[in-house]
Amino acid sequence: MKEASRFYSSLGLLIFLNAVVKPVWIFGIDRQVQNEVGAASYGAYFALFNFTFVLGFLLDWGLTYFYNRQLAAKDPSAKDKVGSFIFVKLIFAGAYAIIIFLVAWAVGITNWELISYVALIQILTSMFVFVRAIITSQQWFRTDALLSVLDKTLMILLCGVLLYLPSWLGRITIERFLLLQIACTGVALILALSILLVRKFHLSFTPLWPGKDVFRAALPFAIIVLLMTFHSRIDGFLIERIIGPEEAGKYAAAYRLLDAANMFGILFSSFLLPYITRHLHEERNIERVVLNVRHCLCVFAIVIIAIFFFLGPWIQQVLYHHDDDKAVSVLRWCIPSLIGYALVHVYGTVMTASGHITSFAYITAIAVVLNLVLNFVLIPLEGALGSCIAALVSQLFAGVATTVFVTRKLKINLDLRSIVMYVLIGAAVAGFLYLSLGTQLNRWLVIIGTGILVIILMWLTRLIEWRNWRILTRG
Repeated sequence: MKEASRFYSSLGLLIFLNAVVKPVWIFGIDRQVQNEVGAASYGAYFALFNFTFVLGFLLDWGLTYFYNRQLAAKDPSAKDKVGSFIFVKLIFAGAYAIIIFLVAWAVGITNWELISYVALIQILTSMFVFVRAIITSQQWFRTDALLSVLDKTLMILLCGVLLYLPSWLGRITIERFLLLQIACTGVALILALSILLVRKFHLSFTPLWPGKDVFRAALPFAIIVLLMTFHSRIDGFLIERIIGPEEAGKYAAAYRLLDAANMFGILFSSFLLPYITRHLHEERNIERVVLNVRHCLCVFAIVIIAIFFFLGPWIQQVLYHHDDDKAVSVLRWCIPSLIGYALVHVYGTVMTASGHITSFAYITAIAVVLNLVLNFVLIPLEGALGSCIAALVSQLFAGVATTVFVTRKLKINLDLRSIVMYVLIGAAVAGFLYLSLGTQLNRWLVIIGTGILVIILMWLTRLIEWRNWRILTRG
């Protein structure tokens, strides 16, 4: 019970920190960079970022998930392998850089400076995620919560000077933007490593190959990482290749908001994986945690979808200073895939933690094939909007499939009553937003009112179990 309380307490801190820092990063920095450099320039960067991100599985091959699970399960030999894993990741980084340049040359990408910067960001980020995985496996959840916003906090401080005080250091460019990301991620990585040393975690560099058994065991995790990354990131690259950077820029503007909302699900799953792995034998406790996380993510997704559907033109005007009908349509169709992401974050994590990785890989592979087929059909016809529809269909398939698998195979209660509550809350929020459109109410007040309404409804429907979160009010 003590560990469950610590889990909820740290999760509350994680939510709070990211609710404060990530919106500032998304809306105050990243969005403003696109407005400053233009849709075409940002679209080219967005396509390159997605390209390097998709190939990012080469940096890890599932070793981070595998090692995190080993440490969380208290494998006695796991701590002694950290040096070997670091050595392997450095070898992978070199191979990744070579492959990135070869593939870029093969597909006709010629902006070598830009792709070098983006590739280096991916390498540093991969190492940072690996070190954070060690920290979460030790159940140091509060420390990880603070680290989760460190790089973006640094970016806000440094990039904010270029954006809002250009007379000091000059105006922002894509190149400067990327160099700042490299510096901030590097600092965050060094600090994370320092924390492990201060807490006397056995951290040594050992130039030894972990062995075939380790790679054989990690291979399913590698496949999962590849498929999930491909599924969520290939669309931006395809749009740029098929239509052009301008259309990719429109998609990037909408995807930025989806990515921001989806970040909460990613953070939740990073906490869930080691927690479920360590407490698999406590079925009732696991079920309670899974349902509580699902309630939060699904209701959050439903509310975000409703807000963007009804307030789409206003949001587009506030963020990008125009309400182009095509851009608004892309925004409205991009966000609904969030519900599929939410279900995968919950039930895909349960499948991974419980060892059903092959089944998860099959589900994700089918979703990827579905996504690719739809993208190649719809992008030439509808551009960015077609890619949004493809993502919606494939992400919903993955979400529903993982949910069905877990409820049937692992006997975790689906709680049909809560699904009815989701529908009712969604209807109430939609009704509230629809009625607000006919008033002169400030839209920010409407959004705040929507949030208050949702909290009240979750309390009335008992989707919020206050006893699980009461620890947040304690010292």
